[in-house]
Amino acid sequence: MEDNRYKLKQVCVQNPIFGPRNLGHYWGSMKDFVNNQYKHESYLVIDDIMAILMNPKEAHAIKNRTYFVLQDFINCGYDTEKNHVVLTSSYLPYIMEIVIFYADFIDYKFCNYLYENSFLGGLKSYQREELGLNLYPSVFELLYPQLGMPAVSLALETELFQGGEEIIGYTYIMNNIKNNIKKVYDDYNPPPVYEPSRNGYVLGLDGEYMFQHNSIFLSEDEDSIIEKIETIENKNILKDWLTSAGHKNVFEFYSIDTDFTYLKTLLKDILVNELKPFRENQLGIDYLDSIILSNYEKIKDQLVNHIGTIKKGIYKMSSTSINNNF
Repeated sequence: MEDNRYKLKQVCVQNPIFGPRNLGHYWGSMKDFVNNQYKHESYLVIDDIMAILMNPKEAHAIKNRTYFVLQDFINCGYDTEKNHVVLTSSYLPYIMEIVIFYADFIDYKFCNYLYENSFLGGLKSYQREELGLNLYPSVFELLYPQLGMPAVSLALETELFQGGEEIIGYTYIMNNIKNNIKKVYDDYNPPPVYEPSRNGYVLGLDGEYMFQHNSIFLSEDEDSIIEKIETIENKNILKDWLTSAGHKNVFEFYSIDTDFTYLKTLLKDILVNELKPFRENQLGIDYLDSIILSNYEKIKDQLVNHIGTIKKGIYKMSSTSINNNF
């Protein structure tokens, strides 16, 4: 067993609501996370609680999408024998206990402001009905999206919070929580530091932020990759993708190419070759389940120990308060 005592812990959070990962996920979090997996003790957190919360009607399908996410990370090179996989629904009772504790250290107005500016907070009533949500948000819906991942990261005592631009906000929440905790009792662990990826904002095929409708999926077939690249008309997309792939100098050398012929050909060759493992390595559900289960006891113990530490801190705080009153 590898000694991880002197390694920093890094966490990468993935929402499996859309299943297979695309180039935005790949360059926005996956590749750098996997490249650093032996330098740090690594935790891949697949937040299926959040996915189900966002779309309850798709709860049964989200399980399969979770498998796609894990499969894509393994095909990216993630070593599940030496690192960790955390499927949040497996630890729901422990996570909720930690969330409730940390909810005491964040202002309601701040939490509500974050919710109102989130995907769920911006839904109209008919959209909520289409997704299977109640007309008004539950307490869980208000708390979990803001505090779920901060709670898990703090419980795992991670030092690095890695990923694309969309997760930067969690670092502010964790800093806020830690600052408020320190006002009440000793808390020696600092919040995780955000570690940006090579390209936190990846352009889609249409020049907008890459999402499902304007992306190339990592497991997409070769002909589809070639066909989609051929449709690119914006030079900024080619620059963005080639830079993300580590070929910025090539782009600059051939940027005078007005019809982008060479740049598109180069990009096709790069992606067809680099994404080959994602197309060819289809992993069985039993195998993926075994990976998720193999981490269960270790992660559960870490969460339980953190809950114990929290309770000791509360007891110490309460005892001090009682003694000071006499």
